[in-house]
Amino acid sequence: MNFAAIVIGNESLTQQCAEKWLAAGHSITALVSRSGELQTWAQSKGITVVAPGKGLSERLMPFAADWLLSIANLDIIGDDVLTLARRGAVNFHDGPLPRYAGLNAPVWARLAGEKTHGISWHFIESGVDTGAVISQVPFDISANDTALTLNTKAYEAALGSFDALMAKLALEEVPSTPQDAADRSYFGKFKRPRAFGLIDFAAKPEEIVALVQGLDHGPYWNPLTTS
Repeated sequence: MNFAAIVIGNESLTQQCAEKWLAAGHSITALVSRSGELQTWAQSKGITVVAPGKGLSERLMPFAADWLLSIANLDIIGDDVLTLARRGAVNFHDGPLPRYAGLNAPVWARLAGEKTHGISWHFIESGVDTGAVISQVPFDISANDTALTLNTKAYEAALGSFDALMAKLALEEVPSTPQDAADRSYFGKFKRPRAFGLIDFAAKPEEIVALVQGLDHGPYWNPLTTS
């Protein structure tokens, strides 16, 4: 059975998963994105590009679909948009839910000295990252991992698990597990490392290493501090 989707996202992962969706015989009725590269890609595929922001539900009204897929999207999606998807809305999250809800989950896991991390595909419900979890993919955090390498691992886990996600979305009843709110931690937009990332040389060596590596985004923008 083939399904139609509205896709919302702004990164290369959005395109890679959308390509898989199309290759599986499904369709995309509209792409919501700020990315010029993604807009160009969508136009090359004959997919209508819709601008994000205020009034999105009205602009998407002609493009109602079976599923809404939020992939590498940081905008909160309003209930008026969610109702346009007949079967439901699904979001990719770069952390294991409910323990690492919010933003920059791989960074916070590295700063906390975690040994494992993972990604989640979950239903979108009221509240950020609160919906029932459809699937999770765990992976190890090594002593040498940085924010950059952990984000890469999350990317690979998301893309590698997308085929299995599509198979679940094709079922009449999609299996999912409600999140336990008692285990929830949330990392908001304005949360920052202690002392804004300044190194305390009285701290344990492993804590200093975790701080330095957890804030190392390589050549990419650091959303928490200045590298």
